Amino acid sequence: MAEKSNADAKASKNNKYMTSEDPEQPSESSTQKEKGSQSSESEEEYFKNVSERFDKDIKDLKDLIALNEKECNRLLFDRLLDVIRVEIEEKLHLPKK
Repeated sequence: MAEKSNADAKASKNNKYMTSEDPEQPSESSTQKEKGSQSSESEEEYFKNVSERFDKDIKDLKDLIALNEKECNRLLFDRLLDVIRVEIEEKLHLPKK
């Protein structure tokens, strides 16, 4: 029994034994490798398309934010002009509109 364990231990130190394929697993045929590379290419194309859509969505959101900032700035400016107008009217004692 111990002799068999020693033989197994020596065999496991052999590089050829360690790098050989698992005999219980079926080997990958060339058509399976080809399908794998096609799958990889389709995944790459998918991620490229998704990232392009994300980039477009991000650009659209940035444009929308810029428009909202411009609108907000315009509203703030209008309010500032109203405050200035009210102050001037009060200082000059002009009739209110």
